Order: sequence, then C-alpha cells, then structure tokens
Amino acid sequence: MSTVELHKEEQFFIVNNHEVIVKNDIQIELLEKIKEKYCKGKESFEAEGYFVHVIETLQGNLFYLRPLKQFSEIDFMNPLLNKVLNSISDGITICDRNGKILFQNDNDIEIVGMDLMGRYAKDVIAEGVMSDSISMKVIESKEKVTILQTFINGKCFLVTGKPIFDEAGELQYVVAITRDMTELKLLEQEVQKLEVQNENFKNKLQALHNKKSRNSNLISVSPAMMEVVKRVMRVAEVESTVLIGGESGVGKEEITKLIHAYSRRSDKQILTINCSAIPETLLESELFGYEAGSFTGAVKGGKAGLFEIASGGTVFLDEIGEMPLLLQAKLLRVLQESEVQRIGSGKPIPIDVRIIAATNRNLAEMVRQGGFREDLYYRLNIIPIEIPTLRQRREDIIPMINHFLALIEEKYGIHRMIETSAMKILEAYDWPGNVRQLKNMVERICLLATQPEITVNTVQQELDSNPIIVRDIENTEHKQSVPEQMATTMLSGTLKEQLAAFEKQMIKQALSEHPSIRQAAKSLGCDQSTLVRKIQKYQLTRHISYED
Repeated sequence: MSTVELHKEEQFFIVNNHEVIVKNDIQIELLEKIKEKYCKGKESFEAEGYFVHVIETLQGNLFYLRPLKQFSEIDFMNPLLNKVLNSISDGITICDRNGKILFQNDNDIEIVGMDLMGRYAKDVIAEGVMSDSISMKVIESKEKVTILQTFINGKCFLVTGKPIFDEAGELQYVVAITRDMTELKLLEQEVQKLEVQNENFKNKLQALHNKKSRNSNLISVSPAMMEVVKRVMRVAEVESTVLIGGESGVGKEEITKLIHAYSRRSDKQILTINCSAIPETLLESELFGYEAGSFTGAVKGGKAGLFEIASGGTVFLDEIGEMPLLLQAKLLRVLQESEVQRIGSGKPIPIDVRIIAATNRNLAEMVRQGGFREDLYYRLNIIPIEIPTLRQRREDIIPMINHFLALIEEKYGIHRMIETSAMKILEAYDWPGNVRQLKNMVERICLLATQPEITVNTVQQELDSNPIIVRDIENTEHKQSVPEQMATTMLSGTLKEQLAAFEKQMIKQALSEHPSIRQAAKSLGCDQSTLVRKIQKYQLTRHISYED
C-alpha cells in the first residue's frame, strides 16, 4: 500500500509505558515517527500529514490520527474510533468550544442515564440532569479540572476534563473522563462506621485501663475458659443477677471484676463481702446498716450498710451459701424491691445495685435439704456461670505460671525462670486448690529458690507430701508420650524415690529421642555436664554420642 493510499484512512494505536499494546494496520514506520514527535502532556499535534489527538485512558495513551485534508467538524468521529472509545471502561464525553456535546461513549450514557449527544452542557445543568458541568469549567479556565459530580440518578462520579487546543492555541475540544465513585463512597461510609466502633472499643479499653484491669489474674487460653469469658462478655452489659459457681480458688472474684469492668457501672465502685468470713451477728449490720441506738456499741448517728454505699455500682457476695436463712429473706427483698431497711428502722431506703453472688457449694442440693431459700436461689440463678477447675483446663496452667512470674518480678524485684521439665510437673499436677494454690506455690518456689532457674528438684520438694498425679506427658516436639511404666513407677515409694524414678525415666526418654548428649540436655532444659552426671548416677550405660 502506498503512502498516498494510507493517508486516506484514519489510524490509531495505544501506548502504555512506551510500549504499543493495541494498534490497527498502521505502518510501523509511521507509528514510530508519531511517537518521536509526541511530547508528554501534549493532547494534540500535527505530524506526517496527520492531525493527532492523544487521550489518556486506563489502558494507556490513545493516539488517534486523521489526515489533515480529511479533517472537519462535520465528520467528527469515524466508526473505528467509536468502537475504540466504547471499549474503554470509563465514561468519555467530547464537547466543542461552545459546550456542545459531540460524542458520548456507551459507558458514559449508562452512567448519566441518557444520551446527551447534540445537546449543550449548560442546558443539561439547567434541567437538573447534572449538578455541574466539567466541560463548562474547562471552557472557562482552559485548564485541566477534576470534580466530584452527582447525577440525577443519585450516583457520585469523579470527572476529569482536559482542554484540546488547535495550532493557534485556541480551545477546540474538551475531553471529559468519568469514573463511578459510588462503590468508593459506600466503602467510605463503612470506614466511618468502623471508625466509630473503633472509638467505642478504645473508650472501653481506656475504662478498663483506668480500673487497672490489666492487673487481673484471669487467664483464658483453654477452650473451656474461653467459653466462660464469652458468656461473661454477653451478660456484662445487662443488669441481671449472676450466680457464679465453681470449686474454691478457681477465680470467681476475677470473673466478677471482669463483669463489672464491662458493665455500664464500670465507673462506679464494686464492693466485696465474704459471707463466711463475717460472724452472723455482724453480717446483717454490714450488709444493711443500722440506726443510732439500735444495739449496744452502735456508732452514734448510725451507719450505712454495704448496699447503700455501693448504690450505683456492684455488690459481690462471695460464699453466698454460708448466709444465714434470716438474712436470705432480707436479701430477697433487696433483689425484689431494690430497697434496704436498716436495723432499728422501719423506713425503706431505695438503692440501685447489681448483685453478683458466688459459691463453691451445690445450692440446688441445699434447697432440697432446707439449708437455702428456694425463692432466693431462683432470683440469684438468673444467669449461672460455672468456672471449670484448673485440672479441667490444663492449657491455662503454663500461661498462668508465666503471668505469676511476671507479677512476682514486679512485686519483689526478683527474676525467676522454671525449666521445661519442672513446668511439665506443675502442668501434670491436679491442683485441688486451683488457681489460688498454683499462685501461692509459684510465689513460694520463687522466693525460696537460690538460683534464677527453678529445677525439677525444687518443684518436687515444694510439693511436699502431696500425691503427684503423673499423667501421660506429651513431648511437644515429637508428639510422643512418656511410656506408661513411668507413671506406674512414680506411684510407689517415698517422695525421694519417686523423684529419682521420674528423673531417670525422663533422661532415658530424652536419650532415646536425641542422637547426642548436647541435644538431649537442651530438650531437658539443663546443661551438658549436669546431664552427664545424672547418666553416671543412674548408671545409664547405653553408648551415646557427645557430638551434635
């Protein structure tokens, strides 16, 4: 095809990062010459007998070439360019210098909701179809303009308009590119909602911080305890009475603190009274208060009871099962009427408290035996929470120990570590006293230890004559269990003999699983020389390599 014949046709190509990604049958030589004469940012120019329009799209820069001798506004767009512009995902509109819309691609028609070709932009604004016209702004400023525009269908769009000038520098066309921002607006609204939620969470965390909740001894790693915490979080924001059950030392008071911290009463005080620690004769006056002269030794002017003092906050009644039947009747009145009556007074005093009770006894059985009021039991047991024992949530033991070690270091200024094998002993123990016993044991071991690292010997000695319940201790690296004969051996003999048998079996297990003394010592948490002495002590004669 000759050059003269080629110039009778329009041409186009798209360039992205200096690479031609789409083109028609334009000659490569002509394409390269056009690229050479193009200056970045230029939107129209003449080259090689063509008038060249450059339009920025998502795919790249679209170069549209038309022979100068064929160029006229009467035949503004040819079918080929129409197809190209309609293939672009953005809306594209082209106006002349007077704001008349000469071209509108299919996506722009869909965005606006109507075909505006042949109409003037100012008329479209006057009719309320668009809130503003990017073309009119570009015509006025003769500069690139970007605005957020809302159409009659309520959708919001990002519209960018660019001026195209002729050789004399006069404005010839305005090209507008429209991008749908509706989805982005929805995402922005979602982000705003999340920011509000985040602020609420921050406020709750700050409130907990102010209450020194980070000093709580509540550890919940095990699935059983996580379920308890989930239940606590659900009931914290309601005002119902809660009855917490569980063995002694499981952490009933810590659960109560957590409920209070997440309740609407968190900025008020929480008062605790142990019903079993106060004599019956004093318990009534402590709970309900008394008037002056009510009994010998009464304070002049009387005294407010616990329920009055805690009004607006929370009252925690620990060991509720030990409360005398007479006081149970008065407590029932508090729950039903939200008022108290001081000793020696017939005047009721309105109060606003949330009552949380706890017990380690079977209240239902006490009701059957007549030791606890049935009506009070049902009033207290609206939301029951049962805390599992420590032996039912062994996954919490090691995290608890580490937590207690940190508290001890902060309180006493002493740093202690517990070797892995000693940790396994503590984890295998049944802890009849639950968390309280574990905490006291860790503190005692740390304070009596003479070395920074606490060994199996130290742990065993401090467990005294308590029977050690040795279970199958899992090897966490190899997922293997200590042989059953290890437990069998440990169930007979004196404490010293059991300790020696346990230590011997652990060493044999480590030696069987590791090819060298160094690696076996590392797995046991002791140094190599200590392990060698132990091997000699227990006459373990199997040949073992001393190399890694």
